[in-house]
Amino acid sequence: MSIVPEPAPDATLEDKTILLLARLMEGGKEDEDTCKELNLLTKMLTDDAFPGTRSPEPHKPLWELLDIDSVEMMLGYLDMRQSATVRGHAILTISSYLKASGQTGIEYLTEFFNTRVRQGTYDDLIVAFSVAASLFPILPEVIASLFLTDGFVNSIGPLMQRKWKSRKVEQAALELINAACMNTACREAIQKYCTGWLEEIVQTTPEMPTDVTTPGGTLLEDGSIQQRIHSQLVRNLAAVILAKIQVSRPA
Repeated sequence: MSIVPEPAPDATLEDKTILLLARLMEGGKEDEDTCKELNLLTKMLTDDAFPGTRSPEPHKPLWELLDIDSVEMMLGYLDMRQSATVRGHAILTISSYLKASGQTGIEYLTEFFNTRVRQGTYDDLIVAFSVAASLFPILPEVIASLFLTDGFVNSIGPLMQRKWKSRKVEQAALELINAACMNTACREAIQKYCTGWLEEIVQTTPEMPTDVTTPGGTLLEDGSIQQRIHSQLVRNLAAVILAKIQVSRPA
């Protein structure tokens, strides 16, 4: 149960939005409740963006009530470890916010991605890669520019091989690379810097990492069915990416 109270009947639109954001930032709720709150925020942001649906009540644009902490909270719902349902609803909410906020939202997104990649922890990399992969179709030019930041693409393979012997981090990186294949410059960079790493994933069946866990946090035993399925998923994804960059390779 949420500790954030429901808004009073006479609450202002701004107060309702702030309370809704506070409930979303609590976390720890059932997916159904999270999706309902994300849907409500999507509607409020969308309605507020158009004169025909904007509330006549005097108020500041609702997107301005979302500071960087609120935006980071929403982006966190795109984490690949969230359910597909929650991620789907979060995409709609973030799309509505980005349309309303313009350059401010892009700056928050850029700061979020760069900070997480720079920090480089297990969780930071998973969520950064997840967010970029999810938003590539929505903001292709913006995410492509992040992807093509000097030193990023050529560091992914060595980073995965040297530091993260983790299929989960590797899967998040591969999902981002797969999404990036829609952009010609990104695809060329992937072909140049990632081919060897991708081929290694496809051709090699490495020992399973010790940090692969179930959604409940239970360590999976070596050789378990879940581990083998996850390992095969990663190899299949790498094979798909290789096929994409090979098809687009100049004759």
